[in-house]
Amino acid sequence: MPKQEENESAELVRALRKGDERAFADLVRLHQGRIYNLALNYVKDEEEAKDLTQDIFITVHRSLASLRDEAKFGAWLYQLALNHCRNRYKRLQRRGFFRSSSLDDPDRPLHLTDGESPEGVLGRRDQDRLVRRAIAELAPAEKEIILLRDIEGLTYDEIGDILAIPLGTVKSKLNRARLALKSRLEKVL
Repeated sequence: MPKQEENESAELVRALRKGDERAFADLVRLHQGRIYNLALNYVKDEEEAKDLTQDIFITVHRSLASLRDEAKFGAWLYQLALNHCRNRYKRLQRRGFFRSSSLDDPDRPLHLTDGESPEGVLGRRDQDRLVRRAIAELAPAEKEIILLRDIEGLTYDEIGDILAIPLGTVKSKLNRARLALKSRLEKVL
């Protein structure tokens, strides 16, 4: 998360703790895109991802008192969001939700595209399908670290805070996950 966003989040958390409820709406606006994308990458259904995002922010509002350091709001938010995503994924999986629309569905795009030619869109879909299929074959911990770094764009430090692991471990796990992904992609290319 950019430093400016971290500072703005910390200010909003302080304002919210002082009773300014509008600060919460601003916090949601500031972070909802990233949290929604994280949820969508877990559940692969737009409506389910919207519900999950809303549940995450409800929990944020209820649990904000447990946040000790306002400057660590981003890491705290992602930890909370990851736990919600993992739990929702498990619950949906038990209910058979993914039988028709799987988290690992290779036909689901990684991101939306705008202004591309039809050929470009088809090429991106093919590429996304291959990458999605390769990610689907990764171990859960490898998928998670790839999502956080390469899809969500978080820094190594942020990932370390979120997963509560040292910086060196983040780098080594990410390296192993990328090598595993590369190996799977080389098999299909």
